[in-house]
Amino acid sequence: MSLPKHAVIFQSLHQAIKRGDFKAGSRLPSEQALARRYKASRPTVAQALRELQRLELVERHRGAGSFVRHAPLARGTLGLLADGLGATEMVEPISAEIARAARAAGWDVLMGAAVADRPPDVIAREWAERGVAGVFFAPVEHHPVRAAVNRAVVERLRHRGLAVVLLDRDICEFPERSDEDLVAIDDFFAGFELAAHVLERGCTRLAFIARPAFPETTDLRVAGARAAVERVAKARLDFVVCEPGERARVEVLLKRVRPDAIIASNDATAARLLQTLRELGRDVPRDTKVAGFDDVRYASLLAPSLTTMRQPCEALGAAAVETMLGRLRQPRMPARRVLLRAELVVRAST
Repeated sequence: MSLPKHAVIFQSLHQAIKRGDFKAGSRLPSEQALARRYKASRPTVAQALRELQRLELVERHRGAGSFVRHAPLARGTLGLLADGLGATEMVEPISAEIARAARAAGWDVLMGAAVADRPPDVIAREWAERGVAGVFFAPVEHHPVRAAVNRAVVERLRHRGLAVVLLDRDICEFPERSDEDLVAIDDFFAGFELAAHVLERGCTRLAFIARPAFPETTDLRVAGARAAVERVAKARLDFVVCEPGERARVEVLLKRVRPDAIIASNDATAARLLQTLRELGRDVPRDTKVAGFDDVRYASLLAPSLTTMRQPCEALGAAAVETMLGRLRQPRMPARRVLLRAELVVRAST
């Protein structure tokens, strides 16, 4: 008894894939081309391809065709390296989500800290000796030569044959970009959306405040805020670098700029600024609206509660793991920047 035509096509393609005639990631001939080759109808070919898809041998993308799937990765261990691990508000929840997503994919995650005060070659050697396949790295933020330190850490990790995925920010200073995979929020758009929010509230004199030695994420947020301000007639934005707890500096800011809204580079800066404004007799939000970024755990508990751009920690963790596994499957593919949208959370401060 002869096999149905779709089964014959299935067996032929199945054997070709197993022999390696079609490499992982390569595109199979089109349904029309396969129909000509096997002297069959396109629905018959499509039935064979669906069976290959059911066995997870191919992926089918509407309008693009059918592609041979990559072989599953051998499961193992990944590393997570962050100077602020356990101390920085956003690193901890994102790290937890990375560990959760990795476990769901069958991988373990080892945590590590203390980057800035240790030689990069020692850090890389230790991670290699721990048997990790790749390292998630949140670049050092507060260091006099952080760009050089971050670049050296990545170079030494890669020299040891470890895949690297950056978290939250790049290893370069704005506006430069590295050739590394990066998973973060879209800081430019987050700045744009937060500035657009206070502009819609009728504010036209905006100040953006950041602490000294701010990271490149702040540059992107400021650039996004400026883009929003430029769309509103007679609106302006002043970028101010100072410690939010220094009453004299904040008082000068209030007198010089007379802001009706202040955007802080993150929630920690906004929280300290709220306290200083209160000490100066400034009412928030009546006199000045205040907003930040991250939506840390205490943001809703501040007085007044803080408007902020919430980082999607769960989605960032899942995206980081997906990016790392993709890098392990295809070490030579171009670097990717996976930028997720932050969520505007409006509270009493605006």
